[in-house]
Amino acid sequence: MQPKELLIRARSEFFTTFQNATQHIVAPAIETMFAKANACSSTIEQTDIFRTRAALQEHRELLLQELSLNMDQLLTRSIETTYQNFRPSSSALSLSLDNIGLLDSSTFENSLRFNNITQLFRDTAGQELVDLNIRLAILFGQDDICERENPFRPYLIARCISLSVEALKLSAEQTAILITQIGETINSHVLEMYQRANANLAEQGISAQLVLKINKTPETLPSRSNVSSILAETQQHHLGIGRPVQRGYSATSSLSGSAANEFPELMTKPGINIEQLFLAVRGRAGFSKAAADQVALSEHESHTLGWLDGGAGLGDMLRIAFGAEEDLSWETKSRARPPAQAVSPRGSSGSQNLSIVRQLVHQLQAAHDAAISAGILASTTAKFSFAGLDFPAIVGQMHKLLTPSASKMLNEHGEVRNLIHEQREVLFQLARSNAEQMTTDVVAMVFESILFDSLLPINLRVQIGRLQFLLLQLALTDQGFLSGKQHPAKMLINRIATVALGVQYVESSEAQFEQEFGRIFKTLAKHDCEIPGLFERILNRFDTFVLRELRLQDKVIRRTVKSIEEAQIRYSQFEQTSRTLKTALASMSLPPQFLSFLESEWVRAINLADRREPELAMRFRTFVPEIIWSIRPKFSNEDRQHFSALLQPMLESLRYGMDMLGWGQFKQNALLNWLNDAHGRAMKPAVDAVPDSSLEKMYAIFDEFVNQPPVIISDIATEDKSPEMQKYLIDILEELGLAVMMLDADGTAFKDAKDGMIRIGKPVRAIDMQELRSRLISGVPIEMNLDGIFYRGCIHWVSPGTNSMVLSFKSHEAPAVISIDSFCKHLSHGTARLVESESLFDRAIASVLKSADALDR
Repeated sequence: MQPKELLIRARSEFFTTFQNATQHIVAPAIETMFAKANACSSTIEQTDIFRTRAALQEHRELLLQELSLNMDQLLTRSIETTYQNFRPSSSALSLSLDNIGLLDSSTFENSLRFNNITQLFRDTAGQELVDLNIRLAILFGQDDICERENPFRPYLIARCISLSVEALKLSAEQTAILITQIGETINSHVLEMYQRANANLAEQGISAQLVLKINKTPETLPSRSNVSSILAETQQHHLGIGRPVQRGYSATSSLSGSAANEFPELMTKPGINIEQLFLAVRGRAGFSKAAADQVALSEHESHTLGWLDGGAGLGDMLRIAFGAEEDLSWETKSRARPPAQAVSPRGSSGSQNLSIVRQLVHQLQAAHDAAISAGILASTTAKFSFAGLDFPAIVGQMHKLLTPSASKMLNEHGEVRNLIHEQREVLFQLARSNAEQMTTDVVAMVFESILFDSLLPINLRVQIGRLQFLLLQLALTDQGFLSGKQHPAKMLINRIATVALGVQYVESSEAQFEQEFGRIFKTLAKHDCEIPGLFERILNRFDTFVLRELRLQDKVIRRTVKSIEEAQIRYSQFEQTSRTLKTALASMSLPPQFLSFLESEWVRAINLADRREPELAMRFRTFVPEIIWSIRPKFSNEDRQHFSALLQPMLESLRYGMDMLGWGQFKQNALLNWLNDAHGRAMKPAVDAVPDSSLEKMYAIFDEFVNQPPVIISDIATEDKSPEMQKYLIDILEELGLAVMMLDADGTAFKDAKDGMIRIGKPVRAIDMQELRSRLISGVPIEMNLDGIFYRGCIHWVSPGTNSMVLSFKSHEAPAVISIDSFCKHLSHGTARLVESESLFDRAIASVLKSADALDR
């Protein structure tokens, strides 16, 4: 039998085993990614993993089809090129782009992610792969064993996974995560693939015995420079995988754990370099892949952190700057001191420094003159001068005059420029102390993380990037800016970032918010920090805008919010009416069934009448003391005459009320018959009957009930009454014909769901309810698992009184209503999450601190 025929049989066995394996990889991959995301310390990485998990759920069928198709094509092509015997004469480099070329793979094979996955498969296959290489060499009569000629080599599996995931058209970060995860998951089936292929060849008489000729190789390999190693390690983080270790690759290794525990050691010199820290921040975030990162760090020796002294590490110094001294040990606190505040003469370090300052003066003067000629500034002075300006004031002038337009904020690599870092040299010459130099670098570091935050759209990063000098000025004049979580400037930028993420899923309001963002950034571009209360006023105005816009812009949302408020009012009215009635009835001795009718059914009738006609509601209220008096014993003719006069109006009110309640004829007749018997007994009282109160006294007992004061909602409609108010809300929505999804944590999903259930498992993490409630406000982006798939949406409105939130999902036309308590339960069970696990500044500061700790190590 020809070698090709034997090879085709082995191919069939290998391909069948691969197809069977792919049918059992999606569910474990989804479960593993969920565990990785929960264990991940980086907010950005966690978000990317959750997004990838949702994409895998959505495209699982397409992925399985692509895996089968690509493996079939790769095996066919690989068999044709095995050991030259079946290799076509044409060069592989000349193949059409429409074909799959196994040899033209330098770009992909150079990826460390690809190499790691391939090595993972190779380690798992172990001796089975070695045996298969030997069998194929024997099959084709070769003396040398070459895995490259093995048509079933691990490279093909990795290549198949890569091609299949890339066909899903996901983002670069999600693609990297999914390729790694699918590789780790399918790895448990790799050994079986090679066992089956070996067994097939063995059955056909191909043994695994070969005399090997070992060729000598150079004992030493060319060493890579420190810089190349640094860049390669950083690229690994860009791709979402950790630095390789010398031991064998573990199939159960965690993506997040690798990124967190194997962070690249970027420091190549004892003195920490600012470029090293910036590169670490970018690598930590995992976004920058630009050629600008491929810079030799040795060229920036002059950019070391001169303010870093006192025996403390960089991470500890930054924690002090960010107000996190409680995280420091006693020993660190005792030796770490902030840089000295002593003022030094400006420009005293030499003629070169004076030249740098002089250039800045010329730039500011030219920008100042251009602004006056364009009418942007008033022509108050003929010449611009530094006279009387301290360092923060000069930075404020740089903000107003030297900040580029939005169109010029991107560099040649399409990344947002770090203006502070670009002007670092001149800023350091103007700084009066080490403390100001440290503040300059710290703000630049924070912005470096913000400008590479993938959660933010690029246009928003550009606008925030234009505020760099403004916030640097603020940090120089207000120590609370860096250390305080509730600083108005931080809260404003955090709020804008959060709302910008949320309104991406609100089509009806997106344009209005873009205009509002533009107005805010335009206002901030005109002013510096010398304007008192600048950030507070803008924040208050923006919060008002967000609350109004998200509540009123969409008609269905607006009606839903009104329905919740109406449910709150109806419940409050019912509770107040019921409470005052029960107080009056406490001294009455009434049959239980009649008492229940008055306390529940008749209270409902009063509330229904109150919404239609206040006079009718008053009639229904007056009916209560009258009907109770009517069934009391009547001893005098005067009482009997009074009863005769009241009977007909009472019966009319009763019939009208029962009709409003929707009672059937049988139920109405039962009550009327009981009253008829009670009235008969009242008109002919027993001998031992005791005279009761007069009608006037009965009116006095029920005076508070009849003349009930206006309802005070805040005293009644509290959060713990949310389930009761939900019943009123459902009735109101049905009355209005509004299609609204009612979500709760008991398992019931929206009404039009396929199975009507949101599946909730055991709690996976604890939730700080107080901290979470402070973050659940209008404009916050959220994700929820609706019928098995995570959908992203936005919080439109939060009602403190009803404990309810109104949400919208871009994928669903109908809005959703859920209580805050239920949403928190979903968060704890992993069926809901906040898109931002931390605010923008908190994410940036955490990234800077983690990068600094890596450099310290």
